[in-house]
Amino acid sequence: MAGRGRGLYESLITEALEAQLGALGEDLEIRRSALHEAEAADRVALHLSRVLERAIAALDRRQRAAVGTALARRLVDVIVETTQANALAAERPVDPASVLRSVLGKRPDGRAEAIPEPLIPLLDTTLLTNAPGEPRVGSQVLAEIGSADRIDVVMAFIRRSGIAPCSTLRRTCASGRALRVLTTTYTGSTEARALDALATSAPRCGCPTTRRRLACTPRRGSSTAARGTRPPTSARPTSPTRPR
Repeated sequence: MAGRGRGLYESLITEALEAQLGALGEDLEIRRSALHEAEAADRVALHLSRVLERAIAALDRRQRAAVGTALARRLVDVIVETTQANALAAERPVDPASVLRSVLGKRPDGRAEAIPEPLIPLLDTTLLTNAPGEPRVGSQVLAEIGSADRIDVVMAFIRRSGIAPCSTLRRTCASGRALRVLTTTYTGSTEARALDALATSAPRCGCPTTRRRLACTPRRGSSTAARGTRPPTSARPTSPTRPR
């Protein structure tokens, strides 16, 4: 049976999978359990999302938006009718389908502000390694800051030379958004004066005032240099969160 050999699984058993399990050889033993009530919402929703994605992706490209939206509206209607969760009726996608891209403030002259869009879509999860042909980590981090609601930074160490060019970060803090920083005393490289400068330039950063405590958790009300759905890594040292 292709793709379902010996191993551990957490797959919701469908009719197709049941048929595959029935075709397994006698040298394999199947173990299953009832779907636990605490996991039902997550597992059923995950399975249904995959079915819906496959169905829409199989359509002609010109039909995907219209047919996918109509299908989503019908599914929401069935869910409301079955569960009596009437408040969910408002979750039907509008027809024709459209996507919210931004909510912009207005400048004193009445024009809308400009928020740079990152090269990587907001809902995508990406690992940046500075490989040839890929977006550079530094430039992508800067592109993420403007649209973030809060910034979380995880760094092995912080030095004055590293925070000196961070004018974008300072402007974000000045706008009232939060910055949170987690660093260490790794190899003794973190400079107390760098933390002092960071706390001074970003008052909402929340760095400890004592010079002895080099590991700090500063806060600021905006994004980070990665996405809310992307875990911070050494390759992508920050992670911004935005409203959905």
